[in-house]
Amino acid sequence: MTEYRLLGISDADREDIERLSLDPAAVEACAADLRRVLGTFPGHGDLKPPEDPRVSIAAFLATVDDVRAYHRSRGVSDEVSWATLADLGRHLAIHRRTHGEFGLETHWWIANSWTGVLYQLGRLQFLLHQPDHEVPGVEPGEWIIGVHIPETGPLTPALIDESLDQARAFFAEHFPEQPVRTANLVSWLLDPYLLDHLPPASNTVSFGRRFTPYGEAEDSQESAVYFTFRTRDLGRLDELPRDTALQRLILDRIAAGGTWQTAKGYLAL
Repeated sequence: MTEYRLLGISDADREDIERLSLDPAAVEACAADLRRVLGTFPGHGDLKPPEDPRVSIAAFLATVDDVRAYHRSRGVSDEVSWATLADLGRHLAIHRRTHGEFGLETHWWIANSWTGVLYQLGRLQFLLHQPDHEVPGVEPGEWIIGVHIPETGPLTPALIDESLDQARAFFAEHFPEQPVRTANLVSWLLDPYLLDHLPPASNTVSFGRRFTPYGEAEDSQESAVYFTFRTRDLGRLDELPRDTALQRLILDRIAAGGTWQTAKGYLAL
């Protein structure tokens, strides 16, 4: 089915989707909730994910046409629209790789794409929002775009330049009523230890150095392990691969008693 392919859904996940047997009323209630907040800001802030995550999956699929219609109303291209919605298939694949089975533990994240506030533009994703903390140079009530990094390949400088250029033009054209001057990133990739201990010419360091740090960092050991190895089990670190400089750095710091942190950074658009 073409739609499954465009949504990035693998054959294994498609087969499990087609075997779903769910309460239609529960699926429709979740879908109605998604339609209610589609095109509003801050979007999914008051959405309540269903207890059964499979209901979320069915509701996302049931509302693809609604989101696509919203994208068209904003003049968003088919290419950007489908690239954005393909995050569903990506997260289904991540869930299968992490847990060994069909499922979705990131309803809250996929809802960003399904409510029209997040878009994939080249290598990066961008979330249009008003920050819930103070960002240097950003006035109260001002809109910014949050930078997010899907699992789609290397962070080469050329790809990042292209993605940021697309974001500048995209939001100015399609969301002129929410002008943005600033992008921010909240991530363990901005941990100063990481940026100081990987090779300076690495893509990760080059990417992180684009952002000016601000605010206080917070301990986030699990984030570094999960996003590097796709496991949340901190009790099996000895079993994890040490094939790359990043993997070795993550594990060596923890073994030495260190704690990875999530830090904040911003850049002017």
